[in-house]
Amino acid sequence: LLWRTERGLRFIDRTARRHRGWWLGFGEVGVWVGILLMLFVLLNLLLNAYLILRRPELSVGGASFVLPGVIPGLTVYWWLISVAVVLLVHEFSHGFLLRAQGLPTKSMGLLLFVALPGAFVEPDERRLNASPLRKRLRVFAAGPFSNVLLGLLVLLLLVLLLSPRPGVYVWGVRENGPSENLKLGTQLLSLNGHPLRTWEDYAELVENLKPGDNVVLETGEGTFLLTADNVENRGSLGIWPVSPVSRSSLLLPLSVPGLMVNELLGRPVLPPYVLLHPYFYRPSVPWPLVDLLKWIFVLNLGIGMFNLLPMIPLDGGYMFRGLLELRMSRRRARQLSNYSSLFLLLILLVNLFPSLF
Repeated sequence: LLWRTERGLRFIDRTARRHRGWWLGFGEVGVWVGILLMLFVLLNLLLNAYLILRRPELSVGGASFVLPGVIPGLTVYWWLISVAVVLLVHEFSHGFLLRAQGLPTKSMGLLLFVALPGAFVEPDERRLNASPLRKRLRVFAAGPFSNVLLGLLVLLLLVLLLSPRPGVYVWGVRENGPSENLKLGTQLLSLNGHPLRTWEDYAELVENLKPGDNVVLETGEGTFLLTADNVENRGSLGIWPVSPVSRSSLLLPLSVPGLMVNELLGRPVLPPYVLLHPYFYRPSVPWPLVDLLKWIFVLNLGIGMFNLLPMIPLDGGYMFRGLLELRMSRRRARQLSNYSSLFLLLILLVNLFPSLF
């Protein structure tokens, strides 16, 4: 389904002309940030594909669709609101950069492909393709850059709205493991009488366990007598602990070097939507508002960065094609970007494989 309208074009035109200098600066910064993020997303995707194909025991699970029923805790209502925010910010940013640079917009509208909603600001393709490279790059970078920027601003707001609950908590258990009955968010108080203040305390005590060892685990839900099972000839309780010791814990998954090193070493990388749980953080506003902001952050950041992949028809694909024109003819750049898009589609399917099967 496709719906076009010229309503809203006056607003885009008026806003772009009134703040033309600001939008040009925004687009320029977006190009450079977009190129850096394009490299990061590409390297991360290639690295994880390597882990899945060559070292599956170190794979962190690849990519997955951010959809209700696929991601725990994501409701249909939060998804629809968050996607609406993503689309509005993304497409209006494209429109502002088009008009700020004197390029025409023909229409804007909504579309529905299967069950996935979308939005668009339709440019004059002929005029856009004939414009200088710098103008085109600004237009293509504006959408994903605005999503990433909004996502980070919402994350900063969440950091200010939340305060960490001290202690060690369960964020996951191994199926059929000794601790499979522990619930998400259960506080771990002590292990064999040793207090647990951080996840490092837990890791240090569990490191010396042998298969068959009996331990006494005191939790906020009661005391449990557990027997360590055998995982790679070592004792294991099958608990993945987390200790949100500070507000900055929410920012750790965004560390580029830390993310890639942790993936390579097979350490769990906790996405913010896992850490953002009422068991781990005490909010200063009603938790449903925190939950909505969480998904606005996750979807804006995730979709914005995904859009920067150098793959046609994504914005990053057109940016990559434009950058190739600096070294070769347009015809050759188009051919090479089409080939690279097919290659990246295969890499993306490899990343999606663990979540599909």
